[in-house]
Amino acid sequence: MNWLEDLNAAMRYIDAHLTEDLSAATVARVAGCSPFQLERMFPYLAGTTLAEYVRRRKMSQAAIDLREGGDRVIDVALRYGYDSPTAFSRAFRAVHGVAPSVARRPGAVLALYPRLVFTLSVQGGNAMEYRIVESSEFRVVGIQADNGPWSVECAGEKATEFWASVGPRVHDVLACMDGSEPAGLLGVQFCEKGAFDGYMCAVATGAPCPEGMTERVVPAATYAVFSCEGPMPDAMDSLWHRILTEWLPSSGYTWETHADVERYLTPGMTAPDSKSEVWLPVRPAEG
Repeated sequence: MNWLEDLNAAMRYIDAHLTEDLSAATVARVAGCSPFQLERMFPYLAGTTLAEYVRRRKMSQAAIDLREGGDRVIDVALRYGYDSPTAFSRAFRAVHGVAPSVARRPGAVLALYPRLVFTLSVQGGNAMEYRIVESSEFRVVGIQADNGPWSVECAGEKATEFWASVGPRVHDVLACMDGSEPAGLLGVQFCEKGAFDGYMCAVATGAPCPEGMTERVVPAATYAVFSCEGPMPDAMDSLWHRILTEWLPSSGYTWETHADVERYLTPGMTAPDSKSEVWLPVRPAEG
């Protein structure tokens, strides 16, 4: 199966198992990727998170069950994995704008979110320049994000919040540089056993880890490296969108579940001429 077929198989699987616990790990197995990758790419491909898509599909089907069947609201709630009628009602209102009991009334206005079908679309033909870099493992030292629980789906928002909180401490991180590569200020999103495992503002270095900072090792990997110009976070978000929707499906490479690295090359990250890079771990696609 190819990349699009795998994703569409996962969407069909979701629809066939709406009354079951649809974890990211389960759906990712059908899609042929890791939960980290699926949750990371899904918002770029679908415009919403995987969890929100599953919720919308469940509530779409729940509305049909309520409108056409004679089941009690509590029965439908349990069918779609809600032990509490209150939680079910909250989820139902978020999708349809009305309480579940209203779904049975004649003329009730409900929302239907159809099953997603991914297709190959032809873009504007703009070239995406990249280079392949073979990197041995490297040690990083810096500040580990601790601003509440993270998930892959909220990583962009959380990263923006985290960088704002780092403030002047970034100079303490930069002071740890000793010429190790990749040089510059790094944003590293770690992946462990296919799942999100933390984010750091860091530098590659062999210097001792100062008190109050964290050290970790970024594993050896082959990276596809893309250049970015423009203010953070918008320019970086736009580049990630192009990488995952345009470059990756047609590149001949598969996204590896190692650490993703963003490299910031100019001091003013929000300046119009800010320069940065995305280092995407990859391996040649099979077949």
